[in-house]
Amino acid sequence: MSETEKFLETSGEKFQDIAKALFAAVTDSLNTLCNGKLAFGEPSLAAGSKDSLPEKLPAPFAVVLSDVSGDVAGTLALVVGVATARALTALMLGNEPDEEAEQPGELSADELDAFRELGANASSAAGTALRSALECGASIAVKSAETAEDTGKLLDLTGEATVFVFAEGTVAEKETALLLTCGTNLCQAAVGKTAALAEAAGGEAEAATEEAPKAQLPENVERILKIPVPLIVVLAEKKTTFNEAVNLAEGSVIEFDKSSAEPLDLLVNNRKIGHGKIFKVGERFGLRIDEIGSPQQIVEKLR
Repeated sequence: MSETEKFLETSGEKFQDIAKALFAAVTDSLNTLCNGKLAFGEPSLAAGSKDSLPEKLPAPFAVVLSDVSGDVAGTLALVVGVATARALTALMLGNEPDEEAEQPGELSADELDAFRELGANASSAAGTALRSALECGASIAVKSAETAEDTGKLLDLTGEATVFVFAEGTVAEKETALLLTCGTNLCQAAVGKTAALAEAAGGEAEAATEEAPKAQLPENVERILKIPVPLIVVLAEKKTTFNEAVNLAEGSVIEFDKSSAEPLDLLVNNRKIGHGKIFKVGERFGLRIDEIGSPQQIVEKLR
């Protein structure tokens, strides 16, 4: 069993959320540059090999290779078929892909430059996703943009110990597949960082529980302390007309003024008692509290 296979067997589930964040960041970046013409499902993981390439990713390939440095380090590559790369660059330039015209098996110098630009933006988005998910410093720099005529050349470029993160989907309604290759050492470092964050969060929560001042509660409130109350985290809110509300449908997009970097409010019985930032461990979300009132202040707000 290879090093990558061992990693996926022992830590694949832990890496899955990070892989989803990376894949979503890359496809969102490409979609923004290509006028929303991409559609991909959730990614799958596999140990990098000839046999684990997605069926809808035929040779020849277009590859953008990047180096990751900082608190987590390793390699990252964006891989698509040459035909898909040509379609992506056409969309980025505001054109429609010409499926009927006979095309060479390799990208022209101009097409390769355009694909490198797409890859650079996607890599930058992946770096942002890594920093956000792992709460650490991570920089990504594009190393090269190349074509690989066959699977052997592709695997030479991406390296032997890699995790494949891939999904099938469409670009301009044409079926295809998109592949990210992540160096196994990068994946291991990311999982280790996630475990460290979880341990730190657990320690902070335990310390906060032990240090909570029980003597600061107002008098005569002990009898109500066991009453169940809704604990709410508010993502964002806005006012709209009733007409706009009843006309919402599946697929509607609601834009809020609140920045994704702003803290989220914590409410009890619809009364704000503090705020914090979203924190994710495994398959669950939580709120890491940055500011909250004393027990006495909380009780006063709820009266």
